[in-house]
Amino acid sequence: MNNAHTIVLRAAGSCLHSAPWPRPSHFLQRLTLTCKKACYPAVPSSCRVASIPRPGGSCPIEVAFGLRPFSTSKLSSFRQSVIAQKLQAYVPEKNADQEQGLALPNGDFAGDGLRTVFGDAIPPPRFANRLLRVLHGRRVDGTLDLPLPADMKQQLRRYPQAFDDGLQWLRQAHPMDEDAAILARIEREEAAQEQENPSELIQQAEDIKLYAPQSGRYKAELSEQEGDVFGRSELDKIRERNIAEAEREEEELQAQINRIQGEVKEAQTKALAARPESGIEAVQEVRPPNEFEKWKLRARNRAQSKLTLESAEVVNQTLSGRLLPSFLFVALVCVVSYFYAQFWVPPKRSDRIFPDVSLSFATVGALVAVNVGILALWYFPPMWKLFNRYLVVTPGKPTPLSMLGNIFSHQSPKHLLFNMAGLLVFGLSLHEDVGRGTFLAIYLASGACGSFFSLSSFAIRRLLYTSSLGASGSIWGVVAAYCWIHAE
Repeated sequence: MNNAHTIVLRAAGSCLHSAPWPRPSHFLQRLTLTCKKACYPAVPSSCRVASIPRPGGSCPIEVAFGLRPFSTSKLSSFRQSVIAQKLQAYVPEKNADQEQGLALPNGDFAGDGLRTVFGDAIPPPRFANRLLRVLHGRRVDGTLDLPLPADMKQQLRRYPQAFDDGLQWLRQAHPMDEDAAILARIEREEAAQEQENPSELIQQAEDIKLYAPQSGRYKAELSEQEGDVFGRSELDKIRERNIAEAEREEEELQAQINRIQGEVKEAQTKALAARPESGIEAVQEVRPPNEFEKWKLRARNRAQSKLTLESAEVVNQTLSGRLLPSFLFVALVCVVSYFYAQFWVPPKRSDRIFPDVSLSFATVGALVAVNVGILALWYFPPMWKLFNRYLVVTPGKPTPLSMLGNIFSHQSPKHLLFNMAGLLVFGLSLHEDVGRGTFLAIYLASGACGSFFSLSSFAIRRLLYTSSLGASGSIWGVVAAYCWIHAE
């Protein structure tokens, strides 16, 4: 079949409407269909014949369990003949002995759940659940015509009604367009591509928590996309949300650009009105921002909180709710620092990265390097969102981790130079006196306590719009410890 034939087949299928009653069964290869008004060849002894009543009191359909009907809605004779011809020509190889099927949305059944599906003649729970999974997976893959695994055939001889009961329950509880699944299977086989069946892909997606069963394709309502066999996709919903968020960001960015350009033009107009003798040539044209400037504006918009002083999250938060989590975190930092100072043991010279460098210079040098590195990252816009949350103390919406993170953060070279100079002058001497364990304990505990005192001062005075950062608390703790030791 060429591509034109496939397109014509899809167009014809899209014009069909689903009927409110179960579809009459159609059978391929060895499938036997008998009716009271027609006479067909006898069914082989290896196949059991089950009578399925049709709605409206019409004659029942007798089905051989070796091969099964595909659909739950009426098929046109055109689609019947096409599907029959194609499936006779394409029979994919399947490792039936290892087939496990597709997990049901609500998991395996037990007790009353199995009785609801199979009635009083309930097969063993393990076999019954596997049968439901296999039937469910084959409905999704469009492979209901393939023979069942040998072990399942043997078990079905003891429970002959299980196949029909399970398939009927699946079609009622989890309806889907089985004919479209068959056509999709035919297209996959015609393409001669090595790819997994849809049921296997869905199962893998569920196993890694990428696909939610309660919103999975085989259970959800069909989407509006042409050619969609299994229903609405959770990934499509995520994609739609991301697209909507990107469009919202672009609208916000354009509004911000327009506002900035308006402010610049207004400032130029006021300057010209104040000094009309400068002439109209003094008014410069306001150029639109380039891509790099837009990139920085987007990063700043993502990094800035949308909360205001009138927001419910800010207004309704009490003083204790604002301070208590940070206080507990600072207390934990102090306790850990104390035990670190008590149990720290100097490393062997052979275990050190730079054995020829003194411990004091290595420790202080590492602290300086970390502070310089974070200052450099402040000039990289994508880091602003993370740094604003964990490296800045904000009384309006405090984060406990910022009590420790902000002591490594500076937003200006001058501020960094002042603090690092104090660390080099007093830190090296103090480190020689007390050792690395006690020195780091003093540095971290002093910085965390200083951050909490700064937060408390702003929160008590309701200065929620300000912020603070820097290693000043740690430096003053180091200076105080040095002065205490050398007081005499």
